[in-house]
Amino acid sequence: MTAVLAYLQDMGGYMLLALPVWLTVRTLFLLSQHERPRWGRELGMAVFALYCVGLFSQTLLPVGLVWPAPRAALEAALRRWHTGQGINLLPLDTVRRFWRYGSQQQLLVNLAGNVAVFVPLGLLPPALWRGLRRLWKTALLCCVCSCLIEFFQLFIGRSVDVDDVILNTLGGVLGYLLFALLWALFSRRKARS
Repeated sequence: MTAVLAYLQDMGGYMLLALPVWLTVRTLFLLSQHERPRWGRELGMAVFALYCVGLFSQTLLPVGLVWPAPRAALEAALRRWHTGQGINLLPLDTVRRFWRYGSQQQLLVNLAGNVAVFVPLGLLPPALWRGLRRLWKTALLCCVCSCLIEFFQLFIGRSVDVDDVILNTLGGVLGYLLFALLWALFSRRKARS
C-alpha cells in the first residue's frame, strides 16, 4: 500500500505544479474566444488536464528525470529491441507471472494499478466530448494512448509490456462503463424533473 501512496503523492506533486499553468492558459483561451465559461465543463476540463499531467509523470518521465540524448536513446532502444531486455510482447505473460509468483503489493501496483490508472481516460473524455460517447471509440483512444506510452518508454529505459496495454485498455473500458452508468442515471433523473 505504501507504493501506491508513493505513486499518488508523486503524481499529486506534478498535478499541483501544473494547476496554475492550466488555469492561466485556459483563462487566456476563454478570454481570447470571448466565451463565458460553463463551470461544470471547466471543472471537468481541469480535472482531465491534471490527470494527463499525472499520467505523463508516472509513465513518460525517465528515471531520475534525466532525458537521454536523442542518439543515445535511439541506440539504447535498438539494443533493447534486439536483445528483448525489458520488453514483453507475449500477451498475459507478465500477468500470469505476477499472479503466480508476485506478492500482494506487486499485484496491486502492477496489475490493479495498470487498470486503475486508465479508468479516468475512459470516464472523462466521453463526459467532455460527445464524439467519444461510443465504447469502441473510447477503447481505441485508451489502447492508442497506452501503445504510445509503451513505445516511448522504450527510449527512456523503462519496461515495455503488451500486458500494460491490455490492462490499460481494460481500465479505459471500465471507466467508459462507469461513464455510461452515470450518464444513464443522470438522464433518468433529468427526465423525471
